[in-house]
Amino acid sequence: MVDSTIPKTTSYLEELAQGIGPSEIEVLILQGLELIHVGKGIIRCKLLVTDRVAGEDGTWHTAAITTVMDAIGASAVYSAGDGLHSSVDLNSSFYSTAKIHEKVEVEARVKGINGGLKSAVIEIRRETDGEIIATGRLWMAPLGVKVKHIVSNL
Repeated sequence: MVDSTIPKTTSYLEELAQGIGPSEIEVLILQGLELIHVGKGIIRCKLLVTDRVAGEDGTWHTAAITTVMDAIGASAVYSAGDGLHSSVDLNSSFYSTAKIHEKVEVEARVKGINGGLKSAVIEIRRETDGEIIATGRLWMAPLGVKVKHIVSNL
């Protein structure tokens, strides 16, 4: 059987880049995304910081950066296979920022698997000088988890 996760991941990200997608917030933040590489468990792309994702000071808003980390990290996890997953933990660190009209590079790699959980590491760098803007570690759980109901005798 042919693994369809790479073409599906690519198609999903291309639609977001064109302003099409199921999540209005991801469309807003990822419109204009340029894919560099989509592979099994890895995604590399570029994104232009626009006024849509900037704070009042003209710099890239941390909430928008975090949304990028979640979306691109989740896409890397999906591209690794084993179906859809849901974010259960996202830790992010911010070292710098980008201004409107600056381009950034985003890379997400699946780094760990623990049972059904998968971990991705996300790095965002300024394109011009390679300075790290933010890093994140995302843990995701499979959506197919079955919940066992415990009945109490109390």
